[in-house]
Amino acid sequence: MGTSKDDRVLPLTRVIAGSVIIVLLLAFLALYIFPDRTDIDFAWTIAPRTSAILIGAGYTAGAYFFARLLTDKKWHHVQAGFLPITAFTVCMFAATLLHWSRFHHGALNFYLWTVIYAVTPVLVPFIWWRNRATEMRELEANDLRFSSLARRAMEIVGALGILAFLIVFIKPSILISLAPWKLTELTARIFAGWSILTFSSVLSLAIDGRWSATRILMESAMVGIGLTLLGLPRMWGDFDHSKFMTFLFVAGLVLTLIAFIVVHLWLDRSVQRNALAQTGA
Repeated sequence: MGTSKDDRVLPLTRVIAGSVIIVLLLAFLALYIFPDRTDIDFAWTIAPRTSAILIGAGYTAGAYFFARLLTDKKWHHVQAGFLPITAFTVCMFAATLLHWSRFHHGALNFYLWTVIYAVTPVLVPFIWWRNRATEMRELEANDLRFSSLARRAMEIVGALGILAFLIVFIKPSILISLAPWKLTELTARIFAGWSILTFSSVLSLAIDGRWSATRILMESAMVGIGLTLLGLPRMWGDFDHSKFMTFLFVAGLVLTLIAFIVVHLWLDRSVQRNALAQTGA
């Protein structure tokens, strides 16, 4: 049976999104709120607390993304995030297999983690493939399309970032030597996976090219960065203050958040101006 191009989010997609939100909020509690209890509350022991807080902030950004999916009526507003999430889940599953001995075997959290990352590399692209049949490809009313120059720049940044962090995933000692806090090979690979998610999102948005398809992913990133900055006082003692990367990391977060806020406001106002112009016409 065919599916009309009405851009709707299918019921199956909403059900799975609701389930994912529950899991991500549990991870937020275990990692961001109680980062010193991962030996009890999580699938493996994460130390120092900085790594747990950062991962918890990332999962909360994911919860925001899926919550917006539940409340939004248009599939193309969220579709660009699904293949990047697939890449992320593949990295998580690969890291799990490579560091199998580090996990709390027999614990419920271990089984939950393992089942999720064994299933999602197949489930997430299936949902994307199933729901893309409804996707509206043209611009919606008053939407903006990025210039060819901006899209090309995003494609280059995205592709180079993916390549760089694939190398880091294969050779985690690179990130261990650069990070301003202590990492293990497992946590280095986990953060490489998060970075691949980020740069895959940039590439996915470049391919799509619409502001309406970018807004929710950008807001999700803003949630993650905001929570990271809020967690800095709890993380500060884990940082090596003699490393330039410590201050580059913090400055990068602040500047990225400011840039995202400015771009978000600017593009939303451009959409509003387009709407007013259409009304005036």
